[in-house]
This record gives sequence, C-alpha cells and structure tokens, in this order.
Amino acid sequence: MRFLCLHGLGTNSEIFSTQTVSLRYELGQSHSYEFLEGIIPAPLAAELAAYYPASIKTWNYFDIASAASASQALEQLHTFIALEGPFDGVIAYSHGASFAATYIIQQATSKPFATPPFKCAIFFSAARPADPELLAKDELRFLDANTDGIKIGIPTTHVWGSNDNIHPGTWAYARDLSEARLREEVVHQEGHDIPGGKARESLLEIAKAIRRTVARAEGTYE
Repeated sequence: MRFLCLHGLGTNSEIFSTQTVSLRYELGQSHSYEFLEGIIPAPLAAELAAYYPASIKTWNYFDIASAASASQALEQLHTFIALEGPFDGVIAYSHGASFAATYIIQQATSKPFATPPFKCAIFFSAARPADPELLAKDELRFLDANTDGIKIGIPTTHVWGSNDNIHPGTWAYARDLSEARLREEVVHQEGHDIPGGKARESLLEIAKAIRRTVARAEGTYE
C-alpha cells in the first residue's frame, strides 16, 4: 500500500518519520510512505522539547483556532492528493489525524457515491474531527457520534496511550465516528506518542492491527 503520512501539531515530516520508523520496519517492505509537511509555522510541541532544539522548524496543517484556515487546508490537501496520488491509505497522528478524519468525512459527505480518497486510515492519538460543511461557512464545530452518527465508513485502526496527559480522551471521537465492524483498536501504556522499539509488545500489537485493517481494505480479511 501507498500511505500518506500526516504529522502532529508543532512537528514536521522528519519528526514523524522518526516516530514511525520502528512501526514501518515492522510492517515490512510491501508499503511505501509519502510524508506531507504542514505549512503553518508553529512552536515545537512541548512533549518533544527534550529531544529537539527549539530552533527546529515545525509546522501545523492549519491554524487550530480558525475555521477558515482549516477549510483552506482541506482544499490544499485535496489538491495535493489529486496531483500526487492516488494513496491507498493514510497514517496520521494527533493534529494530523484530526485533519485526515475531517477530510475523509468531507469527501464522504460531499461525494457519497464517489470512491473514497483512502481505502483505510490509521489514527494515532487522534484530535477531534471537525464538521467540514461548517468549516466552509467559517464555523468551527467538532463532530460527536452521539449526535452526528457514523461518518467514516472505511477500515480504520485507532491507537492511543492510556497515559496520554497531553490530549486525554480525544481519540474517542474519531473512533466512535468510524464504523465499528471495520475498526481496530489498540491501547498502549505510553503517553501521547507512537510506541517504538522500546515498547516492542505494543509495537507488535499495533502492527497486527494495521495488517488486519489493510486486509479489510484489500478484501483479503478472513
């Protein structure tokens, strides 16, 4: 599979590549990965301050307080996929996961009979997806399955840390918006991050969940 990879808030593609290197190794050589950099300058994420110099250039995909910025970012993402795609799946973390989920929902809502932009989605510590229709009207409203129902109908994997003190609980929104029979869930013992080689048991569990999701997307799941 060819995956589009979207990084978190206040990071960059190089950081996300490092965060996922152990996972990508575990998934094997049958996949390829395209890392898309944000364009909005942002301070380095606080949880990464111990690992990277403050001078490093880090980004967001949009201004998280601006509906107009988020709406524009969705248009830019759509253009990027049209020019550089197709992509089979998306792997996204935190801010990037919210961005990816919102885009998937936008496309499903606006083009319900079209082929989805991705066959599957892998979300790590997802932030809350927004209502894409209201973003286009310069209104910011976060989606909630209790009132909005199921919005993501492709196979998904949802991964989060039980010790996430950065954005605790936000992962549940993207999960609950996703079709239950098509989703995988993995809870690890880390924080707001992606388990690597030092958390091998969690890493292997995540890789197995992603393989099941890929199999569902490819129609080979049994």
